[in-house]
Amino acid sequence: MNPRQTLGVIGCGKMAFALLAGLVKSDHGYKQVIAFDVDDSRTTLMARELSVQPVQSNREVVKQADVVLLAVKPNQVASVLDEIRDDFAESKLVVSIAAGITTQFIEARLKKNLPVLRVMPNTPCLVGEGAIAVSPGRFATSEHLEVGSRMFAAVGKAVVVPESYLDAVTAVSGSGPAYVYLVAEAVTDAGVEIGLPRDLARSLVIQTIRGSIAMLEATGEHPAVLREQVTSPGGTTIAGLRQLEENGLRGAFFKAIRRAYERSLEMGKAGS
Repeated sequence: MNPRQTLGVIGCGKMAFALLAGLVKSDHGYKQVIAFDVDDSRTTLMARELSVQPVQSNREVVKQADVVLLAVKPNQVASVLDEIRDDFAESKLVVSIAAGITTQFIEARLKKNLPVLRVMPNTPCLVGEGAIAVSPGRFATSEHLEVGSRMFAAVGKAVVVPESYLDAVTAVSGSGPAYVYLVAEAVTDAGVEIGLPRDLARSLVIQTIRGSIAMLEATGEHPAVLREQVTSPGGTTIAGLRQLEENGLRGAFFKAIRRAYERSLEMGKAGS
């Protein structure tokens, strides 16, 4: 990042907090970070925890910032863009993390040839392990894309993808942490149900997930190959897997991700 630039944040919800927390930990390099949210408590939290400088309005964010991070809810994007439209110069970069809202919609609403990046991060950005997809709009150059990619690479793995992929990315990695947490919660509770102390069950589940991910990364093997290596004939694992299949686990994931994808499309239409 250019150390002379100011990053401005509009909307201080959980995702913006996770992203900013990750950027602070990674020594982001901006001259300053400013923010505004209609909920004063959110701006106060960011100021206290992350040393973000509060300002008095969305318009003030745009006037002062070189890079504007749009982090409001999708159904608020249109009204916020209408409010701040006249304060944009074409030298500024807009980075939107609003699910479902296209770069074309943002460009049209601002009525200027502004560079826009559409980004889908996820909450593990808070611990530097985010999965982030970045897509450029019509007026974003390779330089703008580099600015956005470097910003998000500081908090995880950032990949550049065609914008047509972003609703699917939202369903897989944007919502994905919730699926993992639900599995972790269910396996922990199942361990408690068969007699393990909760702290022990939780510790074992976390390490099992961590170790399994490390195996996937280190070996480069297809998940099915690694699963087969754990599955001995007539053993405990195949008995458990059969039960999961009989209860439709694989189909449930297909349906869940399809529904999340459809919801991202719906949110985009509602926001426009």
